[in-house]
Amino acid sequence: MSPQDSIIKVTGSLVLAGFLLSGCTSSGYYHDRKTDYVDETTHAPLELPEAADKSRFKELMILPELVAEESLEKEFEAPRPDPMPVVNAELPAAELQEYSSSGDIQSRLWLAISETPAVAWPLLQQQFQSFNWTVQQADPSTGRLRFVTTNSLIGQAIDARLRQGLRGGFSDLELVNSRGEVRTDNAAKTVLNQLKEGLSAPRPGYQSVSLLAQNISRSKNINLQTGTGQEPVLTLSLDADRTWIGLESLLKERFDVAEEELIDIDVAKRQFTVLWVPEKERSSILTRWVSSPSEEFQYQLQLTGSNPVEIRVEQQGQPAPAKQARQLLLAVRRLLN
Repeated sequence: MSPQDSIIKVTGSLVLAGFLLSGCTSSGYYHDRKTDYVDETTHAPLELPEAADKSRFKELMILPELVAEESLEKEFEAPRPDPMPVVNAELPAAELQEYSSSGDIQSRLWLAISETPAVAWPLLQQQFQSFNWTVQQADPSTGRLRFVTTNSLIGQAIDARLRQGLRGGFSDLELVNSRGEVRTDNAAKTVLNQLKEGLSAPRPGYQSVSLLAQNISRSKNINLQTGTGQEPVLTLSLDADRTWIGLESLLKERFDVAEEELIDIDVAKRQFTVLWVPEKERSSILTRWVSSPSEEFQYQLQLTGSNPVEIRVEQQGQPAPAKQARQLLLAVRRLLN
């Protein structure tokens, strides 16, 4: 290509670019239209004829109306879903638990299994097979079992039920009599101890899961109600006695430090007295040994109702301040997950 042809080609490109730019601008400047809406007017909405099919023109994304405005607290905490249960790998696979009668709470005996019901159910089936126990009835959706052990007298059947534990990720196995009451006799202890030893043995690398047994876990529902202007309430969809027994055990085990301590248990009132200091007001490691928390941090966890059970926070017979009550119930809920 000659120098003259190159000059003509470049000149033509510049002329073409000039025409294109002149068509998109006014006097060489881009017209800013971002404030054109200021001069616009509002028009009345379109109205469909009476004979028109209004279902074809319904809004696809309807904006909900604001029903009421609530004044939020300065330190409002958005509700959060329950965290997934975290199971300590060092916990025993199964442990025999016993509770002596106290007040109006009857004695109880159960095998605490460190697995969800969906996993515990096939594990129990494997143990029955290894022990050559005969299973007469089995309903994984309700956790009901009837079986005969090799030591049963005259082939006497044993009724059992697998239930969701108070804590997430745990299951409780109880033996019951013909009236549905929990058995605490020596024969029941022998059977549960056999299962305990079998479940504690090393397991194969694979593990089965029962989809139907997942329904057992759904029987436990924890809900923390913390509406503005309302008394915070922690609701559990479990029967009252099991809730009391399980929560007493957890509080004894976990509330054992200077600023988080179980002080008193009143079975008749269904009331736990705890010493609990909010995290923001807790002392440092250096000052913790010098001073102890004052009585202003003593609260009562009051349990009422039966399936569901409601837990409220009180101080000297009166509802505790909403902020402290909500934080303490959050700490209790973490114990149950």
